[in-house]
This record gives sequence, structure tokens and C-alpha cells, in this order.
Amino acid sequence: MSGAIRRARLAAASALAAMLLAGADWRTLPRGEGPDAVPVRRIDGAPYVAVNDLARLLDATKFWHGDVRKLQLRSGRHSITFTVDNPFVVVDDATLWLPSPVRSVRGELQIPAALVDSLPRDPALARLFFDARRSRVIVLPTSGTIGSPTVTASGGVTRVSFPADDPDAAVVVARSRAHLRVRFGGLFTGAVPDSLPSGGLLRAMRPIAAAGGSAFECEIAHEASGFRLGPDASRRRVVLELFREAVAGTEQFAPEGPRGPRVLRTIVLDPGHGGDDPGVMAGGAVEKDLTLALARVLRTELEHRIPARVVLTRDDDRGLTADQRAEVANHARADVVIALHFDGLPAADARGATAYCPPATFTEAGDAETSRGGSFQLLPWRDVAVRQAVPSRSLAEAVLSALELRGEGPTRLRDRLPCALLGVNAPGMLLECAVLTSPADRERVQQAEGLRQLAATIAEGVVAWQRNE
Repeated sequence: MSGAIRRARLAAASALAAMLLAGADWRTLPRGEGPDAVPVRRIDGAPYVAVNDLARLLDATKFWHGDVRKLQLRSGRHSITFTVDNPFVVVDDATLWLPSPVRSVRGELQIPAALVDSLPRDPALARLFFDARRSRVIVLPTSGTIGSPTVTASGGVTRVSFPADDPDAAVVVARSRAHLRVRFGGLFTGAVPDSLPSGGLLRAMRPIAAAGGSAFECEIAHEASGFRLGPDASRRRVVLELFREAVAGTEQFAPEGPRGPRVLRTIVLDPGHGGDDPGVMAGGAVEKDLTLALARVLRTELEHRIPARVVLTRDDDRGLTADQRAEVANHARADVVIALHFDGLPAADARGATAYCPPATFTEAGDAETSRGGSFQLLPWRDVAVRQAVPSRSLAEAVLSALELRGEGPTRLRDRLPCALLGVNAPGMLLECAVLTSPADRERVQQAEGLRQLAATIAEGVVAWQRNE
């Protein structure tokens, strides 16, 4: 098997493993990411995994030597040799002693689950983890594990410390106080604390499913002024700091409106470009065609989830001006507007999604006319979308968080009024759904199932925004 195929299998298995450990249903994963987690059985009280299951996880070939009752697994340049009724296992050139002997049950060898912790650390070989709490063996992501977080509170600062094999992979994917979400590259193998420090700024924390890694959702006290996320000096931990008082260099929480379900009667989808304007073209992909195809699929996904009317600014290959797009949205009395685009970037490693939403503050010189009395500002009609900056920011956070957790990131959020929202009198965002100059992104969205998964993920983000819990 080629290295590329092997890496693809490991990535798919890692995505599934993260969701399984977080309690997600594997049937919700994209097609082709079937359950690469295997059960563990007890024999005389000791945990065992069937050798056929172990071979599948390691993508190994089996060789049976009946005369000496030995079975060898070969995966790449590695080999593992088992002997029936023997606790000694040969891994490459090393002999390991296991706490229980290899058993044969109805003709299939059963291997002590303790073996998985002693396998070689090789990027070409799946790294396995024995999840004793759920009695199964799963494949770890290449970024390793996330351990049990610890929480301390002192002097107006609350610190949440996460043991992490790959601290640099941690990123904040949603930053409201009600739903501060932190995503990690590794798999969560620990447990959240049973209780939190009294007087601290962390009100609650729970693990949530994330493809190819792990994520945590935190509820932060309203009096928290800012936060900071980064690796500590040891580089084996990630620390989330929450500050009661303003501190230089901290990040601000996203502005929030009142809680409770949002009214969502009409959704307007604006497929970017069209007609004589093709947008980004790369590797046979044309942005104007992909935005229209995505809008049609997204309309179906939204209609299956929300009892709302979904309107497209264009349903064929024609060009529209910004004013025409705004006219369609305003005439439909849109409750939310999503402009769909795909990016093209010069950096070879650029990928993922970027959202643009109106800034929550409107202070740039020349952007508004001051009234003669000086007590209020007259907002130009083309900039009316900034009145909806707070719900627009929440919408962008919800959609980007869904994309990030589904493994379709990395994601970026820009506080900037995009041309697609000029004159739009509704909350909205412009979403660059993927980078067409990235071969991986381009291949994903050019496939029908990849486009459907993208649409489903965006729809999940819209539903979360509509619930506003």
C-alpha cells in the first residue's frame, strides 16, 4: 500500500476515533470513514483484542506458522510475532513480556490489549490507544493525545491547563462567553474535572466531537474581560487563561446578543460571481459553478433542518451587481444572508475557510455623517449591515466552529464589511468555503459527496446560530 493511501487511512481513522471517544455516532461521519475502533473482550478478567481486528487497525498482513503455533503480523517494515499460550511477543527485534499470555479462542488468537502501548512510534504505523473506559482499541491522530485538564483560580485569573502531545495544534474556534470552543489536534483520553474552583471564571466545560482531534466547549463568567491561549514553557501543555480585569495582550470575547431562539423565516443564499465573472479558476474548478452548486445543495440541507424559506439570489449562470444581490435579499425580507465564495491564495499550503462579517464597531473616518446636533450618526444605506454586526458575528462563529470541528478548517474570521453585504438589511456573512488553489480542498469540493458534506456542515452551523442557546 502506498504511503499516501496509508496516510489517508490513518487520517480517516483518527477522525472517527475522536468522535467515538467524544460519544458521537460514527454513522454521522462522511462516507468512507467507517468505524476503525475495535472492541476489547475480557478473558479471565484480562483485556484482549482479536488478532484479526488488530491486523485491520495496523493495516497488517498475517502469516501463520502452524508447526510452531506462531502468527506474524507485517505492516510496512514492522513485524509482530505471537506464540499461542505465551506472554512473550517479538516486535521487530525486541522481545516484550505481556501481563497475560496470547490465547486462542475458536481458532482466532486473542492478544492482550496491553500490547498497544508498546508498539513502535512510526508515522507510517497506526498509533493505537486502549480506551479502558469504553473497552475498545482505537487509532490515535498523528498529533497524539490530550490528557485530563486541571483548573485553578487565583487573583482574578483562572487557568485551564491541558496536557497535550502537540500544543501548537490548539486553536480557539469560537470565542463567545457562552460557547468558548478550543480545538486540539490530539485525541482526548482523560476526563474533565468533577468540580471547578469556586470564584473562578470558568462556569462549565465539556468535551465535544471534532474530526481528527478533540475540542472542549467552555462557559465563561460574564465578568471575564478577556482570555489568552498558548503553550506553557514545557511545551507539553496548553494553557487557557481567563482574566477578570483587562490585561494587555489578551483576546476579547465575541460580542453577544440576548439568548434564545432567533426568528428565521427566510434565508437568502448568494452564490458568488456568475456570467462573465468566473471567480477563481484552478485545476479545472471554476468558482462561479461551485458556488451555485453549493447553494443548491445547501438550500436542500437547510430546508431539511429549518422550517424556513430559502431564496437564491441567482439560480443560473448570470452575473449580478452588488446592488442587485442586496435588492433580492431585502425584497425577500431576509432574516439572514450567506454569500458563498471559494478562495484562491498564492501560498502553497493555504487551505480552509474564511468568513467576513460586519465589524461590531463603526468608527472609521468618513464612514458616517455626523448629525448637526452631534448626538447621533447617520449611517449610509450601503453600510446598513453594520447594524446587524453582533448577530452577524455570532453567525460567522457558529458556521466556522462547525467547519473546524468537522475537519474542514483551518478557519479564519475577519471583521470587515464585504461587498456582498453592501445595502443588505439583515445579519449576514461572506463565507470563503475552501481554497481552490489547495489541491486537497479543491478535490474535496469537486466531489459530490464532499460538496454535500460541506453544505451539511454549514447548515449545522446555521441551526446552532438559530437555536442561540
